[in-house]
Amino acid sequence: MSGFSFDPVALRRIRTDRGVSQKKLGAATGTSRVLISHYENGHYRPSIATLAAIAHALDVPMDDFIKAEVAT
Repeated sequence: MSGFSFDPVALRRIRTDRGVSQKKLGAATGTSRVLISHYENGHYRPSIATLAAIAHALDVPMDDFIKAEVAT
């Protein structure tokens, strides 16, 4: 069985590729720099609503932050 999960590495890569600081992304999404950092480090997972706001702020589809997991 396989599933899907949030990909914190993708968030950091996309954010830095676009030249957006954690502080600016936090402000654009109604969160904070600290929370964006926690998402990028995999300490927390954003809610669907927050993930949608992040995707909108970075102008990418939400799918860009999702990775498939394959159970062994």
